[in-house]
Amino acid sequence: MRPTSAMTALLGLLSGIVILLAPTAHAQTGYPPGACTVLAGTQSVGSITVGLRFIVQLTPTCVFTSGAAVTVVVNGVNIPSKTANASGFVLVDITAVSATQLSIDDPVLTPAVCGVNTVTARGPSTVAGGATVNQTANFTLNCVATTGATTGSTTGPPTPVTGRLSLTGANMVRWGSAALALVVVGSLFVLADRRRHQVRNASPFG
Repeated sequence: MRPTSAMTALLGLLSGIVILLAPTAHAQTGYPPGACTVLAGTQSVGSITVGLRFIVQLTPTCVFTSGAAVTVVVNGVNIPSKTANASGFVLVDITAVSATQLSIDDPVLTPAVCGVNTVTARGPSTVAGGATVNQTANFTLNCVATTGATTGSTTGPPTPVTGRLSLTGANMVRWGSAALALVVVGSLFVLADRRRHQVRNASPFG
């Protein structure tokens, strides 16, 4: 009986030690995982031309909280009512109306610049422990400087700009002087011809 009692006591002691150590072992595994720490990022979305419509997807490393309100600013103008989608990203629909104007999500209008334009998004991130995350996207607007060029369009084939160069004042004077000289020469020929006919008719030998 004594060996059995001793064995039972030892097993009870070992069980108690395991129970006491279990929480400590669990804490040392590192779960739950730590929060995301990348709170700011920048991305480039390439180059576009006037007339093109495209969508910028702002994708921070520490994604925004799904469904949360996100502050979006395009070239200094606030774009209202933006929220993060189910993936934690923000989509911004942009149309390059002209070299000086962008249309955002139709009908918000913002300035455009020939060169680098900036879209920023700022919002909360659950994976970052509720911290605020900032994400910036840059795109380059290539402006067409010469007539006769075409640009992209979302509604159909691009319409080319065609035409001829206008005449300057100097050109008008030059061609006007030449036309006047031709009129004078023609008039002199007509007068000379009439005079010859008059002389011929007046001659008794005509």
